[in-house]
Amino acid sequence: MELETLLIEFWHWLIFGMLLMALEVFAPAMVLMWFGFGAIVAGVALWLIPSLSLGVQILIFGLVSLISVLGWRKSRFSEANITSDSPDLNNRLHSHIGKAYVLTTAIIGGRGTMRVGDTAWRVQGADMPAGTRVRVTGVDGVMFIVEKSGG
Repeated sequence: MELETLLIEFWHWLIFGMLLMALEVFAPAMVLMWFGFGAIVAGVALWLIPSLSLGVQILIFGLVSLISVLGWRKSRFSEANITSDSPDLNNRLHSHIGKAYVLTTAIIGGRGTMRVGDTAWRVQGADMPAGTRVRVTGVDGVMFIVEKSGG
């Protein structure tokens, strides 16, 4: 059976689109919704231009779906969209920047440890003996960057 012999009405696309959007409830990845949007656009295009071939309908469905998914992902996961008055709220390490602690082991070769509460944390910085008071100036992965504290 050739694609062109299939008779697809505009309401087939509309039902397919609504079905995909309804399935989004059970697979909440925010992807099926955009394919549903593509199907609805293809249905509206077929309603406006009844002579559209099946190939063009599928092309409209595919392109609109792809552009919608990519556009949503780009806008949703863009760093520019993350606004907060406390951007480091959920980053435990960043909350220690500017605070002073005491080295529990010497920093030798740029690496050492310090205790924060009941946890030992790896640190990096200039070589210093154990017991030196240091201030956290940054974070590198799961390691504090420290410098000798002035006070």
